[in-house]
Amino acid sequence: MLNPVNDVLLSVIVPVYNAAAYLERCIESLIQQDESRFEVIFINDGSTDHSLSLLQNYAHYPHFHIIDKVNGGVSSARNHGIRASRGKFLCFLDADDFLPSTAFSTWLCLMQQNVCMAVGQSQHFTPQGQALDFPVASDHARPMAVSAAINELLYFNPRHGICDKVFRGDVIRQHHLRFNEDIYNFEDLLFVMNYLWLQQHRQVVFSDKVVYHYVKSAHSATRSSLKEKHFSFARSFSSMKAFLSAQHHRCYYHLYLKVTSSYIYKALNSEGFSRDFIDEYIALYRQSFKSYLSSGLMINAWSLYFTFFFLSPRLVSRLRKWVRK
Repeated sequence: MLNPVNDVLLSVIVPVYNAAAYLERCIESLIQQDESRFEVIFINDGSTDHSLSLLQNYAHYPHFHIIDKVNGGVSSARNHGIRASRGKFLCFLDADDFLPSTAFSTWLCLMQQNVCMAVGQSQHFTPQGQALDFPVASDHARPMAVSAAINELLYFNPRHGICDKVFRGDVIRQHHLRFNEDIYNFEDLLFVMNYLWLQQHRQVVFSDKVVYHYVKSAHSATRSSLKEKHFSFARSFSSMKAFLSAQHHRCYYHLYLKVTSSYIYKALNSEGFSRDFIDEYIALYRQSFKSYLSSGLMINAWSLYFTFFFLSPRLVSRLRKWVRK
């Protein structure tokens, strides 16, 4: 049984939307944590399955708080959780994922006074709970200046999500930092870059410990049918650039081109996208490619691909589709 919450060190924000199939596994992983000074804020985001009733079965746990709201999307749910949080530190958990029992104690150990954010390892699982990979975990932790950490997250050790990280709650609350609810892709990376821009006097720690169990699902947003709203990633990157300096531009544009070319390829091989819509993003890609050249392109296979895609995105996409077949 969990102990009553007297001193909340860590707030955990869990958006819940039609997650009944996996929710109990997620909740049990929270109950089994070896650190008790935490609170969990579950935001039921208008679920139409029995997710809410499952949450209510655990309402007697003193660490757990349940917010029931109309559906507004994952960013809306996370923002509700931020507003309700009390912890010195803050992290995020998706309801279809789960945690190793040492996740919270690892976070609290890493978040020393001069550290603004810690980043851990993720292990991937099937929906049935079978491990798909086995990261080599160790006690090794690399402290890094924020400026270097940004390039690490963008390119050298790409970590674009939100759930393998822990943040300082006071920084988020003081600056009213929130997720953009009108952006559906890379809004989490935008949140991270905004946060780091506010904390350039501190350090980021990269840990080799596994802090998150990510469940790979065929129904995830990245694998579901492509829609125009998914191209809001461009707004994420446009906003993100305001938080970066010239030393980050090469890594930033490398990621931007990788993402943009991927979405153009998907759109060219999907139904429901007009030629004008696709051409708009091809023009954006070509403009970004020129900026990438100006920032100093990286000598790697991706840069060669970017060049060919710049010359003829439709031809490259046809060839790529042919190779995949």
